[in-house]
Amino acid sequence: MRAVLLPPRMIAKAWPLVAMWVAGALVKGKADIGPEDVRRALDRDEMQLWLFWDDECDTARGCVVTEFADSVRGKACNLVVVAGNDFETWRHFVETIKAWARAHGCARLEGGGREGWQRLVKADGWHKVRTIVEMRLDDGLK
Repeated sequence: MRAVLLPPRMIAKAWPLVAMWVAGALVKGKADIGPEDVRRALDRDEMQLWLFWDDECDTARGCVVTEFADSVRGKACNLVVVAGNDFETWRHFVETIKAWARAHGCARLEGGGREGWQRLVKADGWHKVRTIVEMRLDDGLK
């Protein structure tokens, strides 16, 4: 298994491998962007696509989409999407992303999503920083 950070010129070729994962993660995480937004940002090199490739099976097991964000608390590497199959087999690659983020001047990693992710990654050193709540005004039609 290996982590592969794809250059923008490879996004079109890799997108069919990850499109369903990205779409599903964005829906489950109640994201404010859609898969087409992620794809455009990847093509423009505003986000980065990581594949976790299983050489034995010659297939992707998962993906992470990252982006950089500047703030008064320091530059962050935001994990926009974490999705795929067999997470336990590739979760250790967060160390690769951490090293890459540090090399790009990031002071922290951050990510959001559904409540289950917090429980899943707590043992890896992640902790809850804030909670986002919302009240729908459209009867939940969207």
